[in-house]
Amino acid sequence: MIQWASNFLKQTMLLTAGSILMAIAAKSLIVPHDLLAGGITGFALLIFYQWDRIPLGVIYFAINIPIFALGWKFVGRRFIAYSLWGLTIYSTCLILIKVEIDLSDSLLATMVAAAMAGTGTALILRSYGASGGADIICVVLNKLFSISLGTGSILINAVLLVLAAFYFPMEKVIYTMVYVFVAAQFTNQVFQSLSARRTAIIISDHWQEIVQSLAAHQIGTTVIAGQGGFQGEPRTVLYSVVSAHSASRLKQTVTKIDPDAFIAITPADDVTGVEVGNQPHW
Repeated sequence: MIQWASNFLKQTMLLTAGSILMAIAAKSLIVPHDLLAGGITGFALLIFYQWDRIPLGVIYFAINIPIFALGWKFVGRRFIAYSLWGLTIYSTCLILIKVEIDLSDSLLATMVAAAMAGTGTALILRSYGASGGADIICVVLNKLFSISLGTGSILINAVLLVLAAFYFPMEKVIYTMVYVFVAAQFTNQVFQSLSARRTAIIISDHWQEIVQSLAAHQIGTTVIAGQGGFQGEPRTVLYSVVSAHSASRLKQTVTKIDPDAFIAITPADDVTGVEVGNQPHW
Protein backbone atom coordinates (compact mmCIF):
# COMPACT_ATOMS: atom_id res chain seq x y z
CA MET A 1 0.00 0.00 0.00
CA ILE A 2 2.81 2.40 0.89
CA GLN A 3 4.61 1.59 -2.37
CA TRP A 4 1.41 2.18 -4.37
CA ALA A 5 0.83 5.52 -2.64
CA SER A 6 4.43 6.57 -3.28
CA ASN A 7 4.17 5.62 -6.94
CA PHE A 8 0.82 7.40 -7.31
CA LEU A 9 2.33 10.54 -5.76
CA LYS A 10 5.24 10.39 -8.21
CA GLN A 11 2.88 10.03 -11.20
CA THR A 12 0.72 12.88 -9.91
CA MET A 13 3.73 15.15 -9.53
CA LEU A 14 4.82 14.47 -13.13
CA LEU A 15 1.30 15.00 -14.46
CA THR A 16 0.85 18.17 -12.42
CA ALA A 17 4.20 19.72 -13.32
CA GLY A 18 3.66 19.04 -17.01
CA SER A 19 0.06 20.28 -16.91
CA ILE A 20 1.04 23.54 -15.20
CA LEU A 21 3.65 24.29 -17.87
CA MET A 22 1.23 23.46 -20.68
CA ALA A 23 -1.58 25.50 -19.12
CA ILE A 24 0.65 28.55 -18.63
CA ALA A 25 1.74 28.28 -22.25
CA ALA A 26 -1.88 28.18 -23.43
CA LYS A 27 -3.46 30.74 -21.08
CA SER A 28 -0.59 33.23 -20.76
CA LEU A 29 0.90 33.20 -24.26
CA ILE A 30 -1.31 31.48 -26.82
CA VAL A 31 -4.73 32.93 -25.91
CA PRO A 32 -3.58 36.58 -25.42
CA HIS A 33 -2.13 36.54 -28.96
CA ASP A 34 -5.13 34.69 -30.48
CA LEU A 35 -2.89 31.82 -31.54
CA LEU A 36 -3.41 28.07 -31.66
CA ALA A 37 -1.59 25.23 -29.97
CA GLY A 38 -1.12 21.71 -31.28
CA GLY A 39 -3.10 18.56 -30.56
CA ILE A 40 -6.42 18.52 -28.73
CA THR A 41 -5.60 21.82 -27.02
CA GLY A 42 -5.59 23.38 -30.49
CA PHE A 43 -9.08 22.02 -31.24
CA ALA A 44 -10.28 23.29 -27.86
CA LEU A 45 -8.90 26.74 -28.70
CA LEU A 46 -10.71 26.72 -32.04
CA ILE A 47 -14.00 26.29 -30.19
CA PHE A 48 -13.01 28.69 -27.40
CA TYR A 49 -12.39 31.53 -29.85
CA GLN A 50 -15.93 31.05 -31.21
CA TRP A 51 -17.65 30.66 -27.79
CA ASP A 52 -15.36 32.26 -25.23
CA ARG A 53 -18.08 32.23 -22.57
CA ILE A 54 -17.26 28.58 -21.99
CA PRO A 55 -13.99 28.12 -20.02
CA LEU A 56 -11.18 26.61 -22.07
CA GLY A 57 -10.67 23.83 -19.52
CA VAL A 58 -14.32 22.76 -19.78
CA ILE A 59 -14.12 22.64 -23.59
CA TYR A 60 -10.92 20.62 -23.44
CA PHE A 61 -12.42 18.13 -21.00
CA ALA A 62 -15.59 17.72 -23.08
CA ILE A 63 -13.67 17.03 -26.30
CA ASN A 64 -11.73 14.29 -24.57
CA ILE A 65 -14.77 12.35 -23.32
CA PRO A 66 -15.48 10.49 -26.61
CA ILE A 67 -11.73 10.00 -27.18
CA PHE A 68 -11.33 8.29 -23.82
CA ALA A 69 -14.38 6.16 -24.53
CA LEU A 70 -12.68 4.97 -27.73
CA GLY A 71 -9.36 4.49 -25.97
CA TRP A 72 -10.93 2.29 -23.28
CA LYS A 73 -11.21 -0.46 -25.89
CA PHE A 74 -7.77 -0.19 -27.45
CA VAL A 75 -5.40 1.18 -24.78
CA GLY A 76 -4.22 -0.35 -21.50
CA ARG A 77 -6.43 0.24 -18.47
CA ARG A 78 -3.64 1.66 -16.33
CA PHE A 79 -2.76 4.19 -19.02
CA ILE A 80 -6.40 5.21 -19.38
CA ALA A 81 -6.85 5.53 -15.60
CA TYR A 82 -3.79 7.74 -15.16
CA SER A 83 -4.70 9.69 -18.30
CA LEU A 84 -8.15 10.44 -16.86
CA TRP A 85 -6.36 11.74 -13.77
CA GLY A 86 -4.00 13.75 -15.99
CA LEU A 87 -6.94 15.09 -18.01
CA THR A 88 -8.62 16.26 -14.81
CA ILE A 89 -5.43 17.96 -13.59
CA TYR A 90 -4.75 19.69 -16.92
CA SER A 91 -8.36 20.81 -17.39
CA THR A 92 -8.33 22.25 -13.86
CA CYS A 93 -5.07 24.08 -14.58
CA LEU A 94 -6.60 25.58 -17.73
CA ILE A 95 -9.47 26.92 -15.62
CA LEU A 96 -7.55 28.15 -12.59
CA ILE A 97 -4.24 29.45 -13.94
CA LYS A 98 -4.22 33.18 -14.64
CA VAL A 99 -0.56 34.10 -15.09
CA GLU A 100 0.34 37.18 -17.14
CA ILE A 101 3.39 37.06 -19.41
CA ASP A 102 3.82 40.36 -21.21
CA LEU A 103 5.25 39.59 -24.65
CA SER A 104 4.24 41.89 -27.49
CA ASP A 105 5.83 39.86 -30.29
CA SER A 106 3.57 37.00 -31.45
CA LEU A 107 6.42 34.95 -32.88
CA LEU A 108 8.37 35.18 -29.63
CA ALA A 109 5.23 34.23 -27.70
CA THR A 110 4.80 31.23 -29.99
CA MET A 111 8.38 30.06 -29.43
CA VAL A 112 8.25 30.47 -25.64
CA ALA A 113 4.86 28.76 -25.42
CA ALA A 114 6.07 25.87 -27.57
CA ALA A 115 9.16 25.43 -25.38
CA MET A 116 7.05 25.36 -22.23
CA ALA A 117 4.42 23.04 -23.69
CA GLY A 118 7.05 20.72 -25.16
CA THR A 119 8.80 20.47 -21.81
CA GLY A 120 5.48 19.85 -20.08
CA THR A 121 4.60 17.10 -22.54
CA ALA A 122 7.95 15.41 -21.94
CA LEU A 123 7.33 15.40 -18.17
CA ILE A 124 3.89 13.89 -18.68
CA LEU A 125 5.29 11.22 -21.01
CA ARG A 126 7.51 10.08 -18.14
CA SER A 127 4.38 9.26 -16.15
CA TYR A 128 2.00 6.34 -16.56
CA GLY A 129 -0.58 8.48 -18.34
CA ALA A 130 -1.21 11.52 -20.50
CA SER A 131 -3.04 14.82 -20.20
CA GLY A 132 -5.45 14.35 -23.06
CA GLY A 133 -6.69 12.46 -26.05
CA ALA A 134 -4.07 13.14 -28.72
CA ASP A 135 -1.83 10.35 -27.42
CA ILE A 136 -4.81 8.00 -27.21
CA ILE A 137 -5.80 8.76 -30.82
CA CYS A 138 -2.23 8.05 -31.94
CA VAL A 139 -2.20 4.72 -30.11
CA VAL A 140 -5.57 3.72 -31.59
CA LEU A 141 -4.38 4.62 -35.11
CA ASN A 142 -1.26 2.58 -34.51
CA LYS A 143 -3.20 -0.49 -33.38
CA LEU A 144 -5.89 -0.28 -36.07
CA PHE A 145 -3.92 0.88 -39.09
CA SER A 146 -0.24 0.37 -38.09
CA ILE A 147 0.31 4.14 -38.32
CA SER A 148 3.36 5.18 -36.31
CA LEU A 149 2.83 7.46 -33.30
CA GLY A 150 4.78 10.26 -34.94
CA THR A 151 2.74 10.02 -38.15
CA GLY A 152 -0.46 9.96 -36.10
CA SER A 153 0.54 13.19 -34.40
CA ILE A 154 1.28 14.78 -37.77
CA LEU A 155 -2.16 13.75 -39.07
CA ILE A 156 -3.93 15.23 -36.04
CA ASN A 157 -2.10 18.53 -36.39
CA ALA A 158 -2.65 18.53 -40.17
CA VAL A 159 -6.42 18.38 -39.60
CA LEU A 160 -6.08 21.20 -37.06
CA LEU A 161 -4.14 23.38 -39.49
CA VAL A 162 -6.68 22.81 -42.28
CA LEU A 163 -9.53 23.86 -39.98
CA ALA A 164 -7.52 26.84 -38.73
CA ALA A 165 -7.04 28.05 -42.31
CA PHE A 166 -10.81 28.64 -42.56
CA TYR A 167 -11.01 30.80 -39.43
CA PHE A 168 -7.60 32.46 -39.04
CA PRO A 169 -5.29 34.56 -41.20
CA MET A 170 -2.50 32.58 -42.84
CA GLU A 171 -0.02 34.29 -40.53
CA LYS A 172 -1.71 32.65 -37.51
CA VAL A 173 -1.69 29.26 -39.26
CA ILE A 174 2.05 29.58 -39.89
CA TYR A 175 2.60 30.50 -36.23
CA THR A 176 0.75 27.30 -35.32
CA MET A 177 3.06 25.29 -37.60
CA VAL A 178 6.05 26.85 -35.84
CA TYR A 179 4.52 26.02 -32.47
CA VAL A 180 3.95 22.37 -33.39
CA PHE A 181 7.51 21.95 -34.71
CA VAL A 182 9.26 23.68 -31.78
CA ALA A 183 7.13 21.89 -29.18
CA ALA A 184 7.96 18.52 -30.77
CA GLN A 185 11.69 19.30 -30.65
CA PHE A 186 11.55 20.26 -26.98
CA THR A 187 9.50 17.18 -26.16
CA ASN A 188 12.05 14.91 -27.86
CA GLN A 189 15.09 16.55 -26.29
CA VAL A 190 13.70 16.82 -22.76
CA PHE A 191 12.19 13.32 -22.83
CA GLN A 192 15.47 11.81 -24.03
CA SER A 193 17.46 13.63 -21.37
CA LEU A 194 15.04 12.48 -18.66
CA SER A 195 15.01 8.89 -19.91
CA ALA A 196 18.64 8.44 -20.98
CA ARG A 197 19.90 4.90 -20.38
CA ARG A 198 23.33 3.25 -20.57
CA THR A 199 24.28 -0.36 -21.28
CA ALA A 200 27.22 -1.71 -19.28
CA ILE A 201 29.25 -4.84 -20.04
CA ILE A 202 31.66 -5.92 -17.29
CA ILE A 203 34.24 -8.70 -17.32
CA SER A 204 36.08 -9.44 -14.08
CA ASP A 205 37.37 -12.41 -12.08
CA HIS A 206 35.64 -10.83 -9.07
CA TRP A 207 32.22 -10.86 -10.70
CA GLN A 208 30.38 -12.38 -7.73
CA GLU A 209 31.48 -9.61 -5.40
CA ILE A 210 30.62 -7.03 -8.09
CA VAL A 211 27.10 -8.44 -8.52
CA GLN A 212 26.47 -8.24 -4.78
CA SER A 213 27.86 -4.73 -4.48
CA LEU A 214 25.84 -3.44 -7.46
CA ALA A 215 22.69 -5.02 -6.05
CA ALA A 216 23.30 -3.11 -2.80
CA HIS A 217 23.22 0.07 -4.92
CA GLN A 218 19.92 -1.00 -6.55
CA ILE A 219 21.66 -1.85 -9.84
CA GLY A 220 20.62 -5.16 -11.36
CA THR A 221 22.86 -7.35 -13.51
CA THR A 222 22.52 -10.37 -15.75
CA VAL A 223 25.26 -13.02 -15.51
CA ILE A 224 26.26 -14.48 -18.89
CA ALA A 225 28.64 -17.39 -19.43
CA GLY A 226 31.26 -16.43 -22.00
CA GLN A 227 34.55 -17.56 -23.47
CA GLY A 228 37.73 -15.61 -24.18
CA GLY A 229 38.42 -15.25 -27.88
CA PHE A 230 42.21 -15.37 -27.64
CA GLN A 231 42.95 -18.32 -25.36
CA GLY A 232 39.45 -19.79 -25.13
CA GLU A 233 39.30 -19.64 -21.34
CA PRO A 234 35.83 -19.39 -19.71
CA ARG A 235 34.73 -15.90 -18.79
CA THR A 236 31.77 -14.53 -16.85
CA VAL A 237 30.18 -11.47 -18.44
CA LEU A 238 27.96 -9.10 -16.47
CA TYR A 239 25.32 -7.18 -18.42
CA SER A 240 23.40 -4.23 -16.97
CA VAL A 241 21.19 -1.36 -18.16
CA VAL A 242 21.10 1.71 -15.91
CA SER A 243 19.92 5.29 -16.03
CA ALA A 244 22.53 7.75 -17.28
CA HIS A 245 23.10 9.29 -13.85
CA SER A 246 23.76 5.80 -12.38
CA ALA A 247 26.49 4.93 -14.89
CA SER A 248 29.24 6.69 -12.94
CA ARG A 249 28.16 4.94 -9.73
CA LEU A 250 28.34 1.58 -11.50
CA LYS A 251 31.81 2.31 -12.80
CA GLN A 252 33.08 3.47 -9.41
CA THR A 253 31.64 0.41 -7.69
CA VAL A 254 33.27 -2.00 -10.15
CA THR A 255 36.70 -0.33 -10.22
CA LYS A 256 36.78 -0.16 -6.41
CA ILE A 257 36.45 -3.95 -6.29
CA ASP A 258 38.61 -4.71 -9.34
CA PRO A 259 40.72 -1.87 -10.81
CA ASP A 260 41.63 -4.15 -13.73
CA ALA A 261 38.03 -4.98 -14.68
CA PHE A 262 36.94 -4.56 -18.29
CA ILE A 263 34.01 -2.11 -18.50
CA ALA A 264 32.23 -1.00 -21.67
CA ILE A 265 29.45 1.58 -21.32
CA THR A 266 27.37 2.59 -24.34
CA PRO A 267 24.11 4.54 -24.90
CA ALA A 268 20.84 2.55 -24.85
CA ASP A 269 18.25 4.64 -26.68
CA ASP A 270 15.28 2.25 -26.67
CA VAL A 271 14.75 0.24 -23.47
CA THR A 272 11.55 -1.57 -22.52
CA GLY A 273 11.10 -2.74 -18.95
CA VAL A 274 9.30 -1.91 -15.73
CA GLU A 275 12.32 -0.77 -13.74
CA VAL A 276 14.68 0.73 -16.32
CA GLY A 277 12.51 1.16 -19.42
CA ASN A 278 12.55 4.58 -21.06
CA GLN A 279 9.50 4.27 -23.32
CA PRO A 280 6.09 5.87 -22.73
CA HIS A 281 4.02 3.61 -20.46
CA TRP A 282 1.26 2.62 -22.86
